[in-house]
Amino acid sequence: MRERKTIEPDSSARWALLAVAAAIVFVAILRLRVADIPLERDEGEYAYAGRLILEGVPPYGLAYNMKFPGTYYAYALILALFGRTAWGIHAGLLVVNAATIVLVFAVGRRLLGAFAGSVAAVAFALLSIDRWVFGIFAHATHFVVLAAMAGLLVLLRARDRGRNSIWFGSGILFGLAVLMKQHAVFFLPLGAALVAWGGNRESRRSTRSDALRVGVFALGALLPLAGVVSLLAAQGVLDRFWFWTFQYARAYVSEVPLSKAFGYLAEGFLFASTANLGFWVLGAFGLAGLWLTPWGRTARVVLTGLLAASFLAICPGLYFRGHYFILLLPVVALLVGAAAGSLRQLLARTLSGGVALALAVAVPAAAAATFLVTEREVLFSMDTRTLSRTIYGSSPFIEAQQIAAYIKERTTASDRIAVVGSEPEIYFYADRKAATGYIYTYALMEPQPYAKRMQDEMIREIESAHPQYLVFSWIKDSWLAQKESDQGIITWGRRYVRQCYEPVGVADIRSEDDTRFAWDEDVRSYVAASENLVYTFRRISDAPCTVPR
Repeated sequence: MRERKTIEPDSSARWALLAVAAAIVFVAILRLRVADIPLERDEGEYAYAGRLILEGVPPYGLAYNMKFPGTYYAYALILALFGRTAWGIHAGLLVVNAATIVLVFAVGRRLLGAFAGSVAAVAFALLSIDRWVFGIFAHATHFVVLAAMAGLLVLLRARDRGRNSIWFGSGILFGLAVLMKQHAVFFLPLGAALVAWGGNRESRRSTRSDALRVGVFALGALLPLAGVVSLLAAQGVLDRFWFWTFQYARAYVSEVPLSKAFGYLAEGFLFASTANLGFWVLGAFGLAGLWLTPWGRTARVVLTGLLAASFLAICPGLYFRGHYFILLLPVVALLVGAAAGSLRQLLARTLSGGVALALAVAVPAAAAATFLVTEREVLFSMDTRTLSRTIYGSSPFIEAQQIAAYIKERTTASDRIAVVGSEPEIYFYADRKAATGYIYTYALMEPQPYAKRMQDEMIREIESAHPQYLVFSWIKDSWLAQKESDQGIITWGRRYVRQCYEPVGVADIRSEDDTRFAWDEDVRSYVAASENLVYTFRRISDAPCTVPR
């Protein structure tokens, strides 16, 4: 029996498109207002790696990290198109976000109809700018959902057309999602299951054709990673890639015991839903409505499977950080659309179509209004400096710009610099290459078996390069040291700068709205007023300099 499809009047479809266009414009205006907000750490990492790629340096050559390199390449493209600035990066994110909104609408329209699809698109647009999921920052999760939703849409088209080339294209897009961040690997079983499920049961031919479709999809999914691995091998960094993205990554995701998972999940969810709980509640009702009201089988299976895959995608490592929840936002938005559509169907049984539509719109509109009113200052009036401080506290993202400018003015493009701490945005702003590939020091403080080896390697790389300038961050969030952390590199760092460098700058973050800088001669007499300090040092001599460990 052929599945019933939702047919809506042309006028309804036009209003749906208008609503989606309005949401894109509205969110674009909000994003552009704060597009010059300082980069945070993850953005600094991606931007630095993207800049290196544009300069011919491969991923993992001068920037070590456990993430797959897809987002590095995406940033390189954004930097080339929009400029090598924080504004350019956030303008690129605006385009990525707008494309994802369109994809959410397209998937929703195909599964639920134009009305529910437009509700889903508007809900996603608002959810994706929420500060509690760090939505205004260009995290890898934004790029994951873009590729995953594109893959899902192409897959749904393939179910109708049944051509192997379309299954293959869908696989490539799902593979690109994984290339952006390993968390997306959980979307692959969903895609394969939907491919195996195939199109209409009437058009199903045989188990052999099912296997062929899955094989074509799997080949497409493997192609992006295989291509990048081949490229990295040719560039001579495959060993680094393997160590960081597989060996160390496996140790990293094993650090949190399973016994803490539920508590961390609850804490992460409460954080991520601080201002938008109404949408999450509506999504829960939408899941129920999906199965209790007369929706098509495809919509039920696809959205339930997408929910499961999206939830699993936020689980690796059991950290449940705010930006991980971006991976859940498309399916939550689609379920909000299902809730509105279900309510419209139920109300239409006893009320006129116009009244049912108005009431069905009113419910998600109330959730949207609550979010906008709650976050009005952040969204509409807060300046970027205050916004950065509000979200990230004393992290030195604002100060990084001035520190980098000081270093850039006093060095040449061939000079190396080092940042002892996790502030890779300084490398990007200064447009200088790092003396070490350890652009983060988090891994060095973690209770994992490679920590000591990493510390020794970072020390060796810095001493060998003997960088012109060295920045030492005394910000707690730049280290995240634990009780059991080996702090040998911090002890070494103090000795190294004392013997081989002289202080030329200090940024003293006294409060959220008060940072004091001292440069050059003023540093010697400066008395720090807080513990949130970032020092800049200049080497005393060009001669090699090492200290005992």
